[in-house]
Amino acid sequence: MTRTLLAATMVLPLLGGCATNPTTGGAIFTGGLSQQEEIRIGRLNHPVILKQYGGEYGTPELRRYVESIGQFLASTAERPDLKFKFTVLNSESVNAFATPGGYVYVTRGLLALADNEAQLAAVLAHEIGHITARHHAQRSGQSLLANIGLGAVGALGGRAAANLGQFAAIGILRGFSREHEREADSLSMRYMARAGFDPGAMAEFLRKLRANARLTKIRRGESPDAVDRFDYLATHPAPAERVELAAEMARHAAVRDPVTGRDVYLSKISGMLYGGDPEQGFVRKRDFLHPKLRFAFRVPPGFSVLNSRKAVIAFGPDGARILFDHAPRPADGPMTFYLREVWGGKLQLEDLEAIEVNGLEAATAQRRGRAHDLRLVAYRAGPGTIYRFLFLTPPDRTRSLSTELRRTTYSFRLLSAAEAAQLRPHKLRIVTVAPGDTVESLARSLPYADHQVERFEILNGISRTERLRPGRKLKTVGE
Repeated sequence: MTRTLLAATMVLPLLGGCATNPTTGGAIFTGGLSQQEEIRIGRLNHPVILKQYGGEYGTPELRRYVESIGQFLASTAERPDLKFKFTVLNSESVNAFATPGGYVYVTRGLLALADNEAQLAAVLAHEIGHITARHHAQRSGQSLLANIGLGAVGALGGRAAANLGQFAAIGILRGFSREHEREADSLSMRYMARAGFDPGAMAEFLRKLRANARLTKIRRGESPDAVDRFDYLATHPAPAERVELAAEMARHAAVRDPVTGRDVYLSKISGMLYGGDPEQGFVRKRDFLHPKLRFAFRVPPGFSVLNSRKAVIAFGPDGARILFDHAPRPADGPMTFYLREVWGGKLQLEDLEAIEVNGLEAATAQRRGRAHDLRLVAYRAGPGTIYRFLFLTPPDRTRSLSTELRRTTYSFRLLSAAEAAQLRPHKLRIVTVAPGDTVESLARSLPYADHQVERFEILNGISRTERLRPGRKLKTVGE
């Protein structure tokens, strides 16, 4: 049997995996993934997602509010037999996504970024679009074909076959294709128009999403222009091309007396947790404090701190980085042993030294490299508990940064119960513009050490050159 005939023999049984796209009536390949199987997948993954994103967030009133908007939009969609579920996740990240079977998720970080009910509706309708168009099933079908292709694509021969297999495999790992994102945007316009929401809110929110992504790039010392390259691995890409296309779609989706719902939306999100919560730790300008695990440290001036569930990362000048985390495999014995044999066992460390930091046993060592110099620091904070710093510096900046990084090393300390109890998370507050207020004057109240004006602009979707009307409601952050 030839390779070509073998490939055909493998593919022919899959033709039964074709289905109809409920939103277009066109044929799609799902690999045989049924609606019942989609529901089962969504149900099984729901508790996993809740655990990964810190659980469900919000008062019963906030949850009902988001659920009501989502269900109203879903009632206008093409799969009325599918039971949708809308969940707010306890994550400061700005994100929204859907899983098969009608499960739609938005983070509290996204709720804080949105300015009105219509912008939230745009996000929910977009995720509903992924579900109604069966994009997950299509991606499953593409995955099936890719797996077959990886085995049979050898008939193409050489590097071309390897590249085709790699592209197919990468394309299904995360996010959706450009075509699926465009289709979900188009369906979002359809559902918003049917429900009476302002279709222009989609482009407005995508502009905010893009601005927020650009600022994140800047805080990481990266080029902000990278956000305008469509990323097939991103869960919510917002390149300029997509923003403009959404604006064009909105011009053709006329709605009489469209609903924006700004005042009611701001009243619903007022007082919502903003940034890290006690389970994740707080960033307070240059300090990172964890009230539950009861430790704190301070990064050098000029470093921007971003917190995640796996590590705290501080981005510094010229590519310098600080990574802080909890050791996954603590070890008994001296901290020098842990550094040399467990954590840095493959790094050929130099200048290994035992130190004491605020009463804690610790150790430090370094390794010089061409691209980066590394310094490792580990602290024993209690039985079975080790915390770690990894300092990465460009070789030509190691000496100039050494003093400040040493101060960070010795800033690590354990918090007393009384100190931890006094720490309060940041919350989203709604303020009323008073005569004489400007964007810059209001931005100064934000509790951040970097990019105060830019953060305030993005949070409220305004510009620093804009004259603020007294009586206008705006978002800010405080305790």
